[in-house]
Amino acid sequence: MSSARTTALHRTARGVAAGAALLLLAGCGGSDDKAAALDEAQVASVLPDQDAMPGWKRSEKAATSPMNDLMRSNLCANKGNKGCEESLFMGTVSFRNEKEKAGARFWMIAYKDEKAAEAAYDTLWKNTSRTTGPKKADLGQVGAERDARLGTQYGAGLSVTGQIRVGTAVLWLGSDALSEEAPDQELTEDLAALFSERAQQAQNGDKPSATL
Repeated sequence: MSSARTTALHRTARGVAAGAALLLLAGCGGSDDKAAALDEAQVASVLPDQDAMPGWKRSEKAATSPMNDLMRSNLCANKGNKGCEESLFMGTVSFRNEKEKAGARFWMIAYKDEKAAEAAYDTLWKNTSRTTGPKKADLGQVGAERDARLGTQYGAGLSVTGQIRVGTAVLWLGSDALSEEAPDQELTEDLAALFSERAQQAQNGDKPSATL
């Protein structure tokens, strides 16, 4: 069986599994989801680890930090660092998959409460969209709010940069194609669902267990 055919079968199976998982979650009552402030250890647990990303290798170690002046200037790069009000912690990690010719970047800000995260969302997306591509992209049905753009990133490759709000946290992901092709749409949606679900699990008081 060809490598392309094998990849297609894997993607089909992944799509079926993802759809089944969404139906299961819908039947289990998403109304029980909570919006709780996350501490630094919980932020670290939300970041996907090696077990959550089978077949991928870390290209950047996971890192977390309390929000400070340096973090605010990087993540809320505007006059007055707007969008970082009442932010508590940040986290980031990156992966590569040479076989799939893909990269995945995850970063997030945890806020004092849902109101603060909701108030920050539009300002943060305004900042993010200035440095991404011009074409609107799709992350699937994830989070309470979501936006994404497709454009050239990191050399000649194309990348989808997405922003998602889940309760008290604002998440970002980069789905990067390590070639001149566009990032795989199903993979992009899977990465968004993975990160969002882990953030929700942590806010529900559970240990994040979602995997790709």
